[in-house]
Amino acid sequence: MIFFLYGEDSFRSLQKVIEIKKKFLISDPAGSGLAVFNWDQKDNKEKLLDILATPNLLAPKRLIVVRSMIEHAVDAEKEDLIEYLKKNEKSLQADSNLVVVFWEKGQPKKNGKIYKILDKIAKAQNFEKLSGAKLNKWIIEKIKSENPQSGISAGALEKIILFVGNDTSFLDKELQKLVEFSDGKVIQEQDVDLLVKASTDISIFNTIDALASSNKKEALRLVHEHLKKGEDIFYVFSMIVYQFRNLIKVAGIKDEFHGNDYAIAKAIGMHPFVVKKSLQQLRSFPLEKLKKVYQKLANLDFEAKTGKIDIKIALDKFIVEL
Repeated sequence: MIFFLYGEDSFRSLQKVIEIKKKFLISDPAGSGLAVFNWDQKDNKEKLLDILATPNLLAPKRLIVVRSMIEHAVDAEKEDLIEYLKKNEKSLQADSNLVVVFWEKGQPKKNGKIYKILDKIAKAQNFEKLSGAKLNKWIIEKIKSENPQSGISAGALEKIILFVGNDTSFLDKELQKLVEFSDGKVIQEQDVDLLVKASTDISIFNTIDALASSNKKEALRLVHEHLKKGEDIFYVFSMIVYQFRNLIKVAGIKDEFHGNDYAIAKAIGMHPFVVKKSLQQLRSFPLEKLKKVYQKLANLDFEAKTGKIDIKIALDKFIVEL
């Protein structure tokens, strides 16, 4: 059997490789039939083709893992492997004692020759970034795999996604902390608040809330708090721009869906919590005012990038004059 694992979610695809290896090592604890090739090492091609073609007398069952070959192999190496796969496609697929796993970090080019042949002859799986119900399901299953007695409340689930996003590698680490802390109980929102650090873009909501309520002093304090933590001023500025762009998107479609945050979120590909916060903020920002604010931010962005203004001073001035 041949597996071809790849995709933007490299953490989950690599976890699949680990899962296959663990299952194999149950029947071969010594790992006599296991061979792993990291393609950034020299002479991998010759060793790989040699091992593929030569049965292991000491270990009839074999697992061969090939990592990052498409990314690192030179054209000549790829051509030799393609030729081998074409000649031995049927025998490789029919060999019940052999499992070959090709793993690639990220999304390989679909027009590449190696991609095309592996996509054709292998059991291919594209690990895309998770979102929506699929991400929720993955988090719940991950918690259960850590501790079957643990669970997570709807509010905590929404909050950790808001705090961390869909970075499954980061989520995995944070979920391990939360499961250990909850000790078999249901993870609550306050647990997430206590143990998981919110990213800058989440706390930007508070800054926009302050602007929406004309609390300019609080908005300035929040912006300068980000800077005291060492966060980049251009990133903070970009997240403010990003949220005002979200407000315009939601404002333009909210009436069509009668203010239903989940329907709006699905229509524009935005997290329901972000839509919910945006709908609340729109009460203080009519669409015409939003467009003027966004245009002003766009002008500031251009002037800052061309060196005409100091972005920190300009952002302070923008908040005061809004």
